[in-house]
Amino acid sequence: MTTNGHTIIPENESHCVWMDAGLVDYKLCSCGFECDSCPFDSVMRAQHRTFAQRASDEARPFTHTPASVQPQTESVETDSVEKLIAPFRSIQIPQDRIYFQSHTWMKKMNDGSVRVGIDEFLARLLQPVSAVAVVYVPSHISQGQPFAWFIRNGTTYAIHNDMSGITYASNPQLAKRPSLLTSDPLHEGWLMTLSQSCMSDPGLKFFTPQEYELFQKKEIDQLSNSIRSSVRSSAAVGATMHDGGTRIDNIEQFIGEKLYGKILSRLLGPH
Repeated sequence: MTTNGHTIIPENESHCVWMDAGLVDYKLCSCGFECDSCPFDSVMRAQHRTFAQRASDEARPFTHTPASVQPQTESVETDSVEKLIAPFRSIQIPQDRIYFQSHTWMKKMNDGSVRVGIDEFLARLLQPVSAVAVVYVPSHISQGQPFAWFIRNGTTYAIHNDMSGITYASNPQLAKRPSLLTSDPLHEGWLMTLSQSCMSDPGLKFFTPQEYELFQKKEIDQLSNSIRSSVRSSAAVGATMHDGGTRIDNIEQFIGEKLYGKILSRLLGPH
């Protein structure tokens, strides 16, 4: 701090964290940043709860946390992750179709065609989708090749095919309302239909609804583990969790756009 060009704070003096935060004009630290024992800090914490944890974390030198304290921190992390994962654990698997590792499904229709779409697990992770495109109709699609693309937050992702066949039709509603892909993936948000011959493909590898329930459970557990690993390896995420700022409503806010994109890329990559 200066007055008329002259420094009025002695050199090599430690600023109080509340001064550096801009909440007090002038206060030097006389406690060696031992904020827990500082009466001034106690008063300020009571008045500025949002800033309190961040100020303390940034000011104090790193010290080893006793083992007896660790479970409390881990409990906070566990509770936060479980709240984000809980909606996925309640997803129901319709029994009238078969499923694939790419988080897609196939359902035989009354006209003999076979409808294809994405499952609810993937749909929840993809929100929001701003555009959807599929291969031309009619055309032949091969196993392991991309057959649909969508744009999410400016990034284009592809869905890879687990079956082979001839495209019969695409969903015209997705061009007008791409959000149907994620808001109603099992019904109005279907992607395309294929010729019935794809069902007789000897190389077709699929899950029954009962098998898919077990597969989805494993995917949810892996998603949970990925979130926890991302939290532990990112200092930025740790600050977001505890700084008392904006409420975290979804996984992407919790771990950040970059890490979230990696999770999507893993799910949508060739299997």
